[in-house]
Amino acid sequence: MASINLATLLQVALSGLATGALYAIMLLGVLIVYQVSKNINFAYGQIGMVSAFGSYWLYAENGWPIWLAVLAATAAAVVISALTDLVIIRRIAHRQGLDFVVTLGELLLLTSLAELIFGTSARSYLRLLSDISWTVGGVFINANDLLAIALGVVFVIVGHFILRHTTLGISLRAAAEDADIAQSAGISVPALRTWTWALSGLLVSVAGMMFASRLSVSSFYMTPLVINVFIAGMIGGLERYWPPILAAFFIALYQAFAIYFFGEAGGVPALFILVVAVLTLMPKRFVDERNEARA
Repeated sequence: MASINLATLLQVALSGLATGALYAIMLLGVLIVYQVSKNINFAYGQIGMVSAFGSYWLYAENGWPIWLAVLAATAAAVVISALTDLVIIRRIAHRQGLDFVVTLGELLLLTSLAELIFGTSARSYLRLLSDISWTVGGVFINANDLLAIALGVVFVIVGHFILRHTTLGISLRAAAEDADIAQSAGISVPALRTWTWALSGLLVSVAGMMFASRLSVSSFYMTPLVINVFIAGMIGGLERYWPPILAAFFIALYQAFAIYFFGEAGGVPALFILVVAVLTLMPKRFVDERNEARA
């Protein structure tokens, strides 16, 4: 177990907050899709992987300007996510459970294509301010962490404002509550759902690139990250907004301190213990929510 040091604890907390902010960005995409269409996209993380790998391939191997490579890869993530709804989800809208199957199939497809095109080796991604840092009171502050936190706070606050205080938010809530009534009121529910899927592609693209800059980009680098995001959604409740967002920050901080105290191998078991504890203490709420969502 690591020795306790205040500066180091603050360092761990800063890193955890940065990770939590990126989790929150990803989770926002999960929430808007689930709350409007009651679907969960298991290929979600791999869409972010495609965006990061695509931008890397464009600028590092084809000489594109970095800004253009990032924009093009982000656009690709948006299109892939929108097409998932437009081409697949719409056709199985009334067949419960198939969304799990087809998005798992999409996950395998995107992973296989990435390995075929880019190989299985991890690649160093854009630094995205990770080469800029300061030391304050013995705490190493990386500009990449600050950028992640800033993006997370901005996306979460703007997302809440749009969902709760705009005409678009009203339309989204109406579509989520009763699609038939919303359609009769002049709201194009299918188009609205596709736009929310497209927005989720944008969000996971941003988070995927930021995570790649902190780690590296490979075919599977997003898998453990999106699992943590889904866990946060399960703990906080996918029908809510702030509880799952706060759960995303909590999980990131919890796992960061678990790794600090128990080593890298302690992060996953610690998270598993947390999930079991939550399910043991509050199982009825999760069961009720799942049944209501699928009713």
